[in-house]
Amino acid sequence: MAIRKKWAVPMDSYSKMIIWLNNGNITTFYSLDWKSSHSHLKDRATRLQRFKNKIAQYIPKAREIKIYDLVSERLIAHYESD
Repeated sequence: MAIRKKWAVPMDSYSKMIIWLNNGNITTFYSLDWKSSHSHLKDRATRLQRFKNKIAQYIPKAREIKIYDLVSERLIAHYESD
């Protein structure tokens, strides 16, 4: 098997955030803390703070937001509009 010299964000990220917008669109963000030696950041607190900043930006136009831990495949956080 060939050794990858680059990383792929969906495969190598530790977390992802999915946002269901009020207009019907879905947006997905991946954390930038890769499971690679190329990654400079592997701090979970920083990763979640970056997602919280995105949530503050998208919450007025979002119907639902979920954050998943891709390593354990568990739901970390769930936000839903009233």
